[in-house]
Parts: sequence; structure tokens; C-alpha cells
Amino acid sequence: MFFRDPRNPRLSVSLAALLVVASTSSLNAHVRHVRHAPVRHAHAATPRTVAQADAPAPAAPAPAASSPALLAADDVSWLFPPPKSAADLDNTIAVADLTAPDPKDPTKRLPIWPAAAFAQFIANAESPATTIVSHHIKLPADAHDIKAWRVAGLRIDPGAPGLTSEIIGQFGQSPQLRFILQPVTRKPGGGVQVHDVAAHVIYTFATGADDPAQPGCSKRPKPDTEAFRKLARDFATLRDDLAAGKFGDARITTAGKPLGVHPGLADKRTAKPLKDALVEVLQRNLSGEKLTAMAVMGLDVDAPEPWIFLAMAPVPPGVVPSLPNGGFIPVRGPSLDGKQMAQGLAVLETPHQVMPTPAPNNLNPITCKHAALPSGEAALPVAERKGLATAALFDMGDATVTDPKKIAKIKETVDLVADADRSHFFNTDCVSCHTDTRRTLDLLKNASIPGVDPAVLPKEKWNVRNFGWFPSFFRGTLEPTATRRAASETEAVVKFINDNGLAKP
Repeated sequence: MFFRDPRNPRLSVSLAALLVVASTSSLNAHVRHVRHAPVRHAHAATPRTVAQADAPAPAAPAPAASSPALLAADDVSWLFPPPKSAADLDNTIAVADLTAPDPKDPTKRLPIWPAAAFAQFIANAESPATTIVSHHIKLPADAHDIKAWRVAGLRIDPGAPGLTSEIIGQFGQSPQLRFILQPVTRKPGGGVQVHDVAAHVIYTFATGADDPAQPGCSKRPKPDTEAFRKLARDFATLRDDLAAGKFGDARITTAGKPLGVHPGLADKRTAKPLKDALVEVLQRNLSGEKLTAMAVMGLDVDAPEPWIFLAMAPVPPGVVPSLPNGGFIPVRGPSLDGKQMAQGLAVLETPHQVMPTPAPNNLNPITCKHAALPSGEAALPVAERKGLATAALFDMGDATVTDPKKIAKIKETVDLVADADRSHFFNTDCVSCHTDTRRTLDLLKNASIPGVDPAVLPKEKWNVRNFGWFPSFFRGTLEPTATRRAASETEAVVKFINDNGLAKP
């Protein structure tokens, strides 16, 4: 895939690996794409919709006893409990501590988030690319130190940006492991501060690429199925060892549970040994060479809003003069106007809280055309797009809606945004994937969210986490968060891995 920096139209950027989030992720991101003829989701013809009190969502069934190898939601999407004290940091992972063997010298180890890539992440996050009107990202001082960044969550994924045959046909298939990282500051007296900032850092298991599906589109990555299979098996082993009591002499199962804080990380008996075993898995499967995309969600200078989202992707050596060895640069939003890179959400702004207004294409057939291609908006003119975004739902205020037509529109919008078979990074804006759940709970009476542990649902509209930790200014709490979009992506991942036997020994 190739993008141009609109500030320099002569600059073309290689972005074949850009399949970000985040959302979310991400920044949940929200990208997802280990076979060219995948098993389709059995539920695709009848996608899950917002449930209300008179029609509660059915509980997730436990896997049959005859199928011990089947993975569950918490086996592929790991949400850490947020640290409340410095002592809790022992049960979290500092990304700076994750290393891989140096391919040139196996006696040495290198960070999986290389220093150069981290420096580019910080520079891009605070660059003019995040400017929206008078707003731009300014990271906390401590966030400039890689040692501050902790793993809030992660997910393994057999293919971004989606797992349907239609999406793979247009975009190819990029198996990934995606981190949600957040900076944590140690405070005097043993306290900690988790900042309202997040990074999506993405590692891809691909080998080569097929020709573009259409003229003007990017080449389509081909999956390194065996590399991803090893990763999936390692995660299945963690699940099995946890259930067998090999971590802290406590037997804990993940089967049949909705997406939430990982039960093995939530239990004090197993949290530390399970975390240590997870570190070994990550260091065995990841390296800086597999780093293919990054994204940031950050705040304006000394302000509680707006939240600003920006994706970043790699360029090869010799493309950008300031990056002679290659590196990461900001990219345009695929569902924006073909010029704007960042998107923001300011819940106190009037008349529009989402800036700029997105132009999604999630109601049209799946296409590899989008506004982040070299020709920008001309690749898929706004007039030719057809889609829905949560931007319109912010214009409805926060009171429960009673008008039947408005209720129907809200449901249509949130059901579409949460549908991982129809909406993905290249046809749906970041803000939508980070706000569909809270907008549902704000606007629909007695709404319930399928597939998510109620304890981790966002409790206020200021929480735009897709999957991660939210420090609430109003309640003074630190909350683990997961959304319907994160759950639907997880459901698709679990089904694809299980149907294709990717985690079997």
C-alpha cells in the first residue's frame, strides 16, 4: 500500500503493512484481516444487535468437553487489571523489558519496540499531523520515557483488517499481535498515575504479497500461517496450564466467560506467574522486525479533551530525508476527506463534537478503495461513499431517546459499527469504534451489550477506551474497559482460529 504525505505530494509511502486500530483498539483500535479460503462465520447472516432488557443477550455457551482445544474470548484478548499501586506494577508488563535475539548476534538481545521507532512515535504524536482546528496532542512528560509504557491489553488476530472472504479478497491477510500500551507514572508514597493516553503497537506475521485486488489499491499481504500457528499454540498452552493449576496452584478456566479482565491476571495467586509466562511467549514470537504499524490516542495540551487519534505506518530507507534508515510517519485517515490525518472527539464542543466529520463507507460492498491511497479522496470520492458513524449520535445529546425512528437509527448505526464483518479500519472512522458502546448505553433505555462483562463496560461518555484502562476524573477511579466492538472482533478471531484448527497441537 502506498500513501502520500499531503504536505509533500512528491512523497510516496510504502504502507503494505498498515492495518491499525485503535482501535483498538486499537486506539482500539479496530483493525482485523489464516487462509485464502477461510471458514466463514456462521453468524454472519444474522449479526448480533443491541439487546434491551426485554430481550437479554444469551450467555456464551461453554465449549463441549470433547473439544478441549477450543479457545475462548479471554484466551486471545487479554485485558490486564489496572495498577492501583506501585506494587501492582509487578503484575504488569513494561514494554521496554520485552526483547528478542539480535539476528546478527544471537548472544545479544534487542528491544521489540526499537528506540528509533519509539522516538518516531513520540515525534509523530506531537507533530502538526495531530492538529485539528486549534487542538493537537501533547503527551505527558513521563510518556517520553519508554520505561513508563505498560501493556494494558493485547490481542492475537489471524488476519487484519477482517476475516471474511470479501475483506481478505480486497486487502489480503495480515496475522498480528496488537498491544494496547499506556504510560504509568510512579508517585511518591507508592502510588501510580495511569495517563489518559494510549498507543497501539502492531506486530505482523506475513510473508510476501499478492497483486492489488483493484487498480490503484495496495498489494495484499500473504499470511505466515505457520508463524501465527506457533503463536496461537503458545496462547493455548497458557490457557491449558492456567486451567491445570500450574500458575500459583490455582485452577482457573477461561471457558464460557464474556470478554473482560483476564481471570488469571485478576487472581492474585496466579497473576505474577501467568504474567511471567506470557512474557516468555511474547519474547519467543515477537521482534522489532515484525513491528509494522503504530497509532496514538492522546489529549490536547493541559486539557481533558479532545481525544485525538492518529495512525502511523513504516516507510523504507531513502523515502523520507529525515529518516535515512526508514521509519514511521503519520498517515491520512482512510474514512476522512483524503487530506486530514487525525480525527478528534470533544464532547463539550458545539455544534459538532467529532472533528472532522467522517465519511464512512461501511454500507457499500467491501472495497480496497479508501481515502488513504496515493490519490487521496479521488480514490473513493466522498460522494460515492455510503456509511454510518457515531458522529451523528453525538448530535442527539445524552438523554434517553424515545422517538421510535431515532431509536431505529441508533440501533442501525451501533450494530453496523460493531460488526467486524462489515466495518473495519479502512471504511469506518476511529471515533466510531471507540464510542459505539457508550453512545448505546447513553441513548437507549435499558440497553445491554452482548459479549462483554458488565464490570468493564465504559461508565461515562468521557471514557473512549476500546480496550484498556480509563482514569476517571469525575469519579476518581481507574477502570478496566472493554467495548462491544472489541468483543465482536474477539468473537470473529476465536471462531476463525477454532474453525481452522490454528491453536491445535
